[in-house]
Amino acid sequence: MSTPAENPHPIPLTESEVLIRGFLAANPALDAELGPIEIMTDRYTNEEWAAQIAQTQKAVLEEVESGERAQKVYEGPKMRNGNEALKELAKTVDHTVLKLDATSAQIDSLCSEARTEDFKSVCVRLNWVQRCATNLKGSSVVVAAVVGFHEGTQDTYSKLREARACVEAGASELDLVLNHSLLTKHNKPVSPKPIRSHDSAIDSITAANTAANSGSIVSSDDEEIPDYSAIYRELASIRSLCPSPVVIKLILETSQLSAEQILAASHLAAAANLDFIKTSTGFNGPGASLPNVQLMVGAAEYLHRTGISKRQMAVKASGGVRSLEDAVKMLEAGATRLGTSSGLWIMQQAREKVEQAGSGKGGDKPGMTRLYTDDSEGGGY
Repeated sequence: MSTPAENPHPIPLTESEVLIRGFLAANPALDAELGPIEIMTDRYTNEEWAAQIAQTQKAVLEEVESGERAQKVYEGPKMRNGNEALKELAKTVDHTVLKLDATSAQIDSLCSEARTEDFKSVCVRLNWVQRCATNLKGSSVVVAAVVGFHEGTQDTYSKLREARACVEAGASELDLVLNHSLLTKHNKPVSPKPIRSHDSAIDSITAANTAANSGSIVSSDDEEIPDYSAIYRELASIRSLCPSPVVIKLILETSQLSAEQILAASHLAAAANLDFIKTSTGFNGPGASLPNVQLMVGAAEYLHRTGISKRQMAVKASGGVRSLEDAVKMLEAGATRLGTSSGLWIMQQAREKVEQAGSGKGGDKPGMTRLYTDDSEGGGY
């Protein structure tokens, strides 16, 4: 391990960094009083990482291109009993408020709503973690805190301080933003190459999103290797500082990455023993897309199957999940967690569907719903 040195050429702080640094300065018990922070050393050379990642990219992209990945449908919560189904759906939701100008009243409402619906978590910035932990005491709802939000470009030492403070303040989950600029630094603009989902409507949307971010796509003749080692050191350092049972979700910001870069980030997250890979912050370009979720689930399965990760990473779909239809698509694609500020609306729609099913409306059998594919009944959403 090595102790971080001061940056001799500091860059202007973002609004997020100003908020976090000010909060830490005002709350030294969450930071300086806990002792020094160390950064992990690397496991492999950058070239060795590149060789390993290339294997992951080849294997998973072959599955995607074959259409096999798009054909896989995951069950989601059991739907035999409407009330149980609603409970299981609620436990996929990270109820979220991440605006810089969020107020204490909004945070209190967030926690009250999460308690009422029994969501999995509330997801907030560091300065609200303690208030949420107090509000949610005695409930099953946990507190998730973002780290390096939303840019991800903060230096590793700053992210480590923030992560440690979040856990000390009461967070049991960390949503960490990848420094995706390290993956895209050497990119050259090229014609967009969308991920194929074998669904024409989805492909059209994906192509449009990709075209809007065409500067983020790697050209085939770009021989520069991204700094995989720096990414791994950051992820491994945060994992070491905040070991299990703290859950760490890596936000990839998929709108800024090509399929190959998504797979590279997934590989490094698995190697660092993180728990989730997550699509988006919701603050930088398009959010979760079905092809990207399918790609990430495929990566998580492959990385576990080949022993890169000790346990299979889960996938969180975040950004643009605003309706029950959105939620169902993401869960059927293999995501197990949803980051959304629309959790109340999603649950309202789900309850209406359960009530319709219970009354026999819409063609469903009494007592059954079809929020998710149910092969045993020969139906689908």
